[in-house]
Amino acid sequence: MNEWQTFFTLLAIFAIVQAIGIYCGYQYLGLIQSGEIEGPFENPDNAANSIILFAYILITTFIIILIIKFRKSFLRIFEAMAVFFASWIAFDFLIPYGLIGYLIPWGIMLAVVLTAWKMLKPTLLSQNIALIFSVSGAGAIIGGSLGVFPVIIFLLILSVYDFISVFITKHMVYMAKAITETPMAFTAAVPMKTEKVDHVFQLGGGDLVMPLILSVSVLGRLGLYHALVTSLGAFIALALLFSYVIRKPGEALPALPPLSAGACLGLVCSVLVFGG
Repeated sequence: MNEWQTFFTLLAIFAIVQAIGIYCGYQYLGLIQSGEIEGPFENPDNAANSIILFAYILITTFIIILIIKFRKSFLRIFEAMAVFFASWIAFDFLIPYGLIGYLIPWGIMLAVVLTAWKMLKPTLLSQNIALIFSVSGAGAIIGGSLGVFPVIIFLLILSVYDFISVFITKHMVYMAKAITETPMAFTAAVPMKTEKVDHVFQLGGGDLVMPLILSVSVLGRLGLYHALVTSLGAFIALALLFSYVIRKPGEALPALPPLSAGACLGLVCSVLVFGG
């Protein structure tokens, strides 16, 4: 792909994740509001929830680093579990049980097929598709379970953490190098070929899911228009970021701070335009 093809492919992946995730989030929020299920947090608007989630991320990061250091082959098991469970959530919302038939659990079946395809045929295509459905499902559940304020606090904490882990401790760069050695569904990967260099641009799953989490949370509290404008803000931030990094292929940069800023700015703009 040339620069423009890579540019639009990456933006398309981001937009698809936001669209599927917001739809899944709408379904999830409907189930909570109808009383069919309960959210994981007793008080979704408690800012302490963001600290709890950040602690989970630190623990998960520590486990992944241990796996990379001592049992790197276990990464594929970790990947398979993440793809299966997260995509199962997305497929269940996209194809509700009983829509096609009551006897066939379509969500589980599709999750099994997607996971098997990704594990047996690890290509950039299977990587990106597995990532799209996994991130969409995870973002819908987390965003639908939290209030807007805790999510904004969560974004702020993670943005600082992303900056520190890339530029200071550099453990995120260490993890990224290990993960991207083979096509793994923890990043979106889009190749680019120019006269000077052949490169594969990588965008972490966290960079895709965090703006979605905010958009789904906004969807539940303020409505669809606000959620769409929030995602649009992150989309524009990604376009601006990519236009910068495309001139510096191979350089590791934290994407979450500008994407979070774009999403929050989109939220502010939506409130100014639509009220809230």
